[in-house]
Amino acid sequence: MSLVTVVFIYLLVWWIMLFTVLPLGVQRNTDDGKGHDAGAPVNPDLKKKLLINTVLSAVIMLIVYILVEMDIIRWGEWFRGTPQ
Repeated sequence: MSLVTVVFIYLLVWWIMLFTVLPLGVQRNTDDGKGHDAGAPVNPDLKKKLLINTVLSAVIMLIVYILVEMDIIRWGEWFRGTPQ
């Protein structure tokens, strides 16, 4: 698998996993005031969530890379219609 393919798949996995990680540990804002959204989180803790997302995405990408290198996932058959 080429470096470009690895980076592209990693970015796709990272972006999809971001939407899985964002709702973790969210506590709703209970302030009833003008300019406060009731659905907004009190402390979004984005740095922690981005770090968790990056590590989790790297683990998933490592698993995908190993499966491709072991020839369990065959990109050629999926996208070109020919076995590699």
